[in-house]
Amino acid sequence: MLGHRPFFHNTIRKYVVLMGSLFNDIFVVHETTEGAERERQKVPILYGPKEKWLTSLRTDPNLTKSILTTVPRMSFELMALTYDQTRKQESTIRHRARNSANSAVPQTQYVGVPYNFEFSVSVYVRNISDGLQIVEQILPFFLPDYTVSAQVSQELDIVKDIPIILKSVSEKIDYEGAMPDGTRLVTWDLEFTLKGYIFGPIANTAIIKGVQTGNTITGGVYVNLYTDVNNKTLQKVVLTGGITDYRDLEAIREPEHDITGAVYSWSNTSNTLILTGMTGVLKANDEVWGLVSGAHWTVQSVEVTNLKDAEIWITQNPITANADSDYGYTTTITEFPDTIP
Repeated sequence: MLGHRPFFHNTIRKYVVLMGSLFNDIFVVHETTEGAERERQKVPILYGPKEKWLTSLRTDPNLTKSILTTVPRMSFELMALTYDQTRKQESTIRHRARNSANSAVPQTQYVGVPYNFEFSVSVYVRNISDGLQIVEQILPFFLPDYTVSAQVSQELDIVKDIPIILKSVSEKIDYEGAMPDGTRLVTWDLEFTLKGYIFGPIANTAIIKGVQTGNTITGGVYVNLYTDVNNKTLQKVVLTGGITDYRDLEAIREPEHDITGAVYSWSNTSNTLILTGMTGVLKANDEVWGLVSGAHWTVQSVEVTNLKDAEIWITQNPITANADSDYGYTTTITEFPDTIP
């Protein structure tokens, strides 16, 4: 649609599964007159319209058919989707993730479009006490909302907090046959609003983390891309106080702050360690352990200048072309670790 290739992220299905999983561990407990547990029954929940289950139950007024038509049980259904303008974000904001096929061109996706998903959850029981028991296992968690962290985009590993709001609760009692000997079916209806997002297609676009300007070169320009020194995946530190050498590509760990990463290079002449894949930022006096070599050193100082992630050169082709000429251009990209100064 609109020039894009077909895409399908299973987002709506994930919200349906999320709603069902909230209520899939509810039990009804029956006790003896002495208060001891006599029976514990898990309440099954299935997706489908309320009318479908009511019809199934009413065709068996004595509730003697197979387990698929016995009570207590629950059902839920997605009733409607409505656009939520109050949660709209700036339309140009994108999520970004590393592209496994080409690390120089990350995958991007615009922020999700906010939608409210209206769900109906129904409870079917024979006894009023069973219904009250089920409802009381649900209501205390909604004040009036309950927030769940969910992965809403698997491709870019986007995790969002999804509020689920309880809007209303109602009870209804139906009788089949003459009262009071007729069969009684107690129904509870709960209405929920799930505040989710729907995502568009994924694109492959370049990302600039930082720019070094003012470097006009004869015949072209170049741009340096940096990793933020305060939140970087690669780091350069000077160590002290150790003996054993680190090994290239071995995993490292800083135990006090549970920071992990891997060794890209180690110089035992300058005691300089280049680390990659870092989960945090090392600071002076942190201890760095090599998980293969057993090396154990203390951080003496930390490189505070951002390290290059990539260097991009753009030159016109031919090199002698001027602004009034017809010319193309050549792009050369050098990435970490070859950009280490």
